[in-house]
Amino acid sequence: MPGKTVDDLVVTPGGYRHTSHVHAIGPGHRLDLARGTIQQMDARGHLVHDFGPLQIKSGGKPLMPGNVSRHPTLAAGLGEGWIAYAGWTNDTGHPVTLFSTMWKVPPAPKTNHNQVIFLFSGIQNSTNIYQPVLQWGPSAAGGGPYWAVASWYVDGQQGPAFHTNLVQVEPGTVLTGVMTLSGQNNNLFSYDCVFKGIADTSLPVSNIQQLTWNIETLEAYGLQQCSDYPDISSVAFYAIDLQTSAGRPVLSWTPENAITDCKQHVDIVSNANPDGEVDIYF
Repeated sequence: MPGKTVDDLVVTPGGYRHTSHVHAIGPGHRLDLARGTIQQMDARGHLVHDFGPLQIKSGGKPLMPGNVSRHPTLAAGLGEGWIAYAGWTNDTGHPVTLFSTMWKVPPAPKTNHNQVIFLFSGIQNSTNIYQPVLQWGPSAAGGGPYWAVASWYVDGQQGPAFHTNLVQVEPGTVLTGVMTLSGQNNNLFSYDCVFKGIADTSLPVSNIQQLTWNIETLEAYGLQQCSDYPDISSVAFYAIDLQTSAGRPVLSWTPENAITDCKQHVDIVSNANPDGEVDIYF
């Protein structure tokens, strides 16, 4: 595209994309797709900005992680993208009404090469991912050599990515990422995503395709050596509570060890619901 270069690419929890596709959604605002385009609405329901249509994939397997976009010129010493994750697909016929996960902010990495690390729970539909994200390093939302949190709604085709304010958090902080169903209108669904107890991290979305694929994920970019990962052996995603409109389904998390150059892997500690646990090692 004329006027756009690799210098304009920024990283999101969903890979690199042009900076013009990344948008901060301020407190009290929400995204609404009821009219066929992605509209930012204020607390009074007034239109703030129309970002244009979302190119919805017809269905089937979600776009992430297969469509995660890597930087075309920056060289990483280690593997990038979704490193290790566990997933469960809701095929019960009842929409997810609550997906809550707790995890503790890990220590900083021993070394800094401007790497970006994302640790998150999330839910996908065919096209987008909705996620409360803990990040280390500089992403499109800001940040640096410290941990911070934000909620994201990200297109899986290098299209628009939306995020709340980035809020710095300290190692040892216990996080609770919560996604809830707030409404349903026929085949359109409305949700909220927030870090419980952390102001300005709520990102409501309205009238979207149902979110069905639930994941716990480690995603990373720009790592040069294994000490660029947090200075701890693993992060536990625990106290997992997943509910549908029919109650708590039986869960069976499926691990995926996509990149193992630093012995990264997933351990399904418990499929219990509530109080399940998925540990990701690095």
